[in-house]
Order: sequence, then structure tokens, then C-alpha cells
Amino acid sequence: MKNHLLAPAALAVVGLCTVSPVASAQSSFSSLSSSSSSSSSLFKWNLSSSSKKSEDGAPEDSEETPLTPTDNRVIWQESFDEVENPARFTHRMPEGWTSSVDGVNSGEARWKGWTTSTIRDWTWAAETDMRHWFTQAHDNLVIIDSKQQRLNDTDAMTAQLTSPDIPVAGQGDINLEFDHHYRQGKEGQNAMVQVSFDGAAPQTIASFDHDVFSKHESLPIEIPAGAQSMQVTFTYANGNDDWWWAVDNVGVVKRLPEVTGKPQAIIDVLSDVQGDPEDYKEAIGLLNAMEDKAGALVLNGDLVDDGSQEQWDTFLQAQKEAPHAAGTQLWTIGNHEMYGPEGSDTYLKRFLTYAGQDKPWNEIVVDGVPLISVNTEYYSDVDRGGKEPFQRLSEEQLEWLDERLNYWDEKGTPALVFSHPLLPQTVSMSHSAWYQNDFEDLEALSNVVNKYTNIVWFSGHSHSSLRQNNWWGVRRYDGTGEAGRTGFPVVNTGAILNEYLPDGDHDEKVVKEKEEASSGLRVKVFSDRVRVEAWDFKANEIIDVVDFAR
Repeated sequence: MKNHLLAPAALAVVGLCTVSPVASAQSSFSSLSSSSSSSSSLFKWNLSSSSKKSEDGAPEDSEETPLTPTDNRVIWQESFDEVENPARFTHRMPEGWTSSVDGVNSGEARWKGWTTSTIRDWTWAAETDMRHWFTQAHDNLVIIDSKQQRLNDTDAMTAQLTSPDIPVAGQGDINLEFDHHYRQGKEGQNAMVQVSFDGAAPQTIASFDHDVFSKHESLPIEIPAGAQSMQVTFTYANGNDDWWWAVDNVGVVKRLPEVTGKPQAIIDVLSDVQGDPEDYKEAIGLLNAMEDKAGALVLNGDLVDDGSQEQWDTFLQAQKEAPHAAGTQLWTIGNHEMYGPEGSDTYLKRFLTYAGQDKPWNEIVVDGVPLISVNTEYYSDVDRGGKEPFQRLSEEQLEWLDERLNYWDEKGTPALVFSHPLLPQTVSMSHSAWYQNDFEDLEALSNVVNKYTNIVWFSGHSHSSLRQNNWWGVRRYDGTGEAGRTGFPVVNTGAILNEYLPDGDHDEKVVKEKEEASSGLRVKVFSDRVRVEAWDFKANEIIDVVDFAR
């Protein structure tokens, strides 16, 4: 049975944008229909402006055209990170939250009802069993773990977690947003989300009786006339040896209106061609045929299967036979560009020659929107034998990156940043130990990029399916204060060659070979949002859509 969002009269589910709304809360592995889903995030970007492009492509400091400011969309939010938790597991909740549990007369106390912990502590205590696939979680989260509770057969736990009163007087259309990770138990066990206004009877806005792995929910809510406050309740019902539900990053936000007007900029994004020139050419042909034309193409690494001249000749011939209509491109360096016996210097020089760059890092400005590439400066397959880390970023590159992000941040313009490897704990497959070590110095990179929230980061590398709920996520980091804890969105760029899903603790499996697989993105920058469309080029359809508010 599918999960389903319920839509009583006072809580009609409506689309956020011009695409069709999701009619059901999708499982992590369920196939989406041709009707795209649409969701938004808690991100708030300040007043933005459009920087004109000079003749040489560099951004100019003058003649800026102000864009429409977006009011602060966040009405209320809770991350659970301020809860004191010296024992690693606690039933303490943030101020104003209440928790209740019924039907329990046995089992372990720390799993009696909703428990505050972290992903690491949870998995140490309960094993993994896909619990650590919850890539959206950060620091504290709240957890029900029916499997770990070890109840008597005669018990059946129902646990509720209710928010404090959330002020909603005078608000228009709002959305309840949260990240969650739900594994269904036996028939009859279920979970639901309810809202109530001014102490009235609760109304169910979402229910779950099927796996929903690592998903950001954005549930539209209509506020009754005259309502002053709202409470949210998360209920896990009838559990006994029935897996788990974890919730984090709960918020109430003003709903983005339907998009109006044409985008300021459109960017096509492909990655992981890896010796599949025919599918690459097919994807380019579909992108070129789009009615709304892109101003640039980004190739986010692994253009070739190894760094040999033969591989480059094959790829460059495909580019010649199927040129992207925009004529403007930005490339990043993947691990495969650096594979082979000829050594780092040879492969890096070869990439820079064909990319038309004198340094690995680069920035181009397309219709006022900056596209920035972050790239390795060294990798020796001879020395490393294919082992990570793949990305060595010099102090010079990081200082340049800091300067460019600060430049665009001061202008209020979102920067689109492209780098081939995964940032840990962000998007699909980034839970895996395989993808924790791609950057030689992740702390140094985080200390730069997590100073900023008005960027969208794009990563490839994993070939991970864009049909997973967490094809996009958030990079949060405690080392840079409030900006780091707020984080910035990260998007998986799909792959031309093959399509993967996670398998077990850290492994992955091919679910579509190259004859069936080919995916990528279209990025559309509007005055009030950055919209990212995930595309299946074999089916020539949109898989999913997400809007990041500016």
C-alpha cells in the first residue's frame, strides 16, 4: 500500500509551483510517475541582485538590476540540537514540546516513546540496518525504535510527540516541513502527522504505512480564519518489534507562490559520462530541443572513464557530433579523469587543455548567475591505486573560493558550485563509508563553504538514482556558527552511465545499465528561487522538482 497524504477540507494539498503536486509520500525506491513532485526547503536567501556580465565574462560591479526580495519565510523551526543529552539517549525534549506513550509495560526504558539521540549513537546502540541512510539528519534528532525496544508480545506502543504552540495569526498559506526516515513494520503498525489550531481537534495531514527513507516533507496547510496558534503532533502507533521512525529539522514556513515569469538563467547539468558517448549525445539532443534554452552546460566530472588520450578523443568526438546549443561550458574534474598509469601531472594538464583553463578552479557568469567549479589539483593513480581521497585543494584555491563566495554573498546573488565528489551526509549514498573520504581535507573546505548559506552545491560521482527521496539534501557543519548549522542545499547530478541504489551498510548496486539509464539536471534561477529539475533522458521526462527559496 502506498503512503498517503490526507487532504481534509481545511488542509487542502495544493501544488507549490506549476508542476503537479505529489499525491503520495513516496518510498525511497518507488518509481515516480511522469507527474513531477515539487517541494521547497527552509532556506532563506536575502535580497538578490543580477550582476551583468562583461565582455570577457567577468562580473561587473555596476548597473545592477534589483530583483524582488523574498520576505523571511521561516515562521518557526526546531532542530532538537539544543537538548542536553549527556547519556547519549534522553526523553528530554525542547522547551514546550510534550511526549506521551501508551501500551508499554515492558522493554528498555530509553526506547519507551520518543528518544533524542544522534545518528552515530543510535546506530552504535541499534546496529545499522539502513538507519544510517538518513542523510538529512544533523546532530540531535528524535527517534522511535520499536525493533530495539524488545517489548512483550502483549504490548503495543503508541507514542506521540507534540510541538509547542506555533504562532500563525495573520499568516497566509504555510507549509509544515520536516526531514524523516521511516521503516514500516508489520501490518497494522503506522505513523501519522497531525495539526491542531487553538486546541481544537487534530487533523491528519500525512500518514505512513510504507517505507519512506530519508525524505524532506513539505506539507501544505491552510490556516482556519481567526486561528492564533497551531500545534504539530507526530504519532507512531501500534508498534511491537516494528522497526523505526526518525524525525529532524521541523519547521513552519510561508509557502512559495507559484512561479511567474521567465527564469533569469537556465543551466543544464550532466555528469559521469564515463565512456558512454551515445547516451551523452542523446541527452544533449534532448536538452537542445527544450523550448526554454539553457545559457550554459556544466559537466560535473567523469567525462571519461580514464585519463588516456584515447578516452578523451572519444569524448571530444561526441562533443563535436553533438554540441550543446549554448556554446558555454564549465567542467569539473572527476576521479576517472585522473585514473591510469601516466600520472597526475599528465592527466591534469590534459583536462586543463580541453577545458580551456589555466588552473583547476574556475568561475563563469551566465546571465548574472555565477557558476563555480571546485577541483582537485593532484591525484596519482600510480601511487594510490584507485583509493580515495581524490580531491586535494590548495590554500590558494580555498582562498579564491572564499573570496568569490563572499563577493556573491554581498550582492545577494546565489552561487551555483560544482564539484564531483560527495560531501558526506548530504545526498543519496553519502551515508556510505566509501564516500566519507573523497576530500583530502574536508575540514578546511567546510570552514570556507559553510560560512555561506546562499549557495547551491552540486555533486556527482555516485551514479545514484535521482528517484530516491534524498537526491537533494543539506550540508550542515557546526564549525562555522549559525551559517554552518543552517547549511546550504546540495544536489546529486545523476549520471549518464548507469544508475545505482544503496545496498547494505555501505555498498551499492546497479539497478539500470547504460541501455536504460541516463539522467541529469536543469537548473532555473528565478527572482525568488532556484529551481532544480531532475530529468530521466531515456524517458524524456521530469523525475522530480525542488525549489530553494532565495
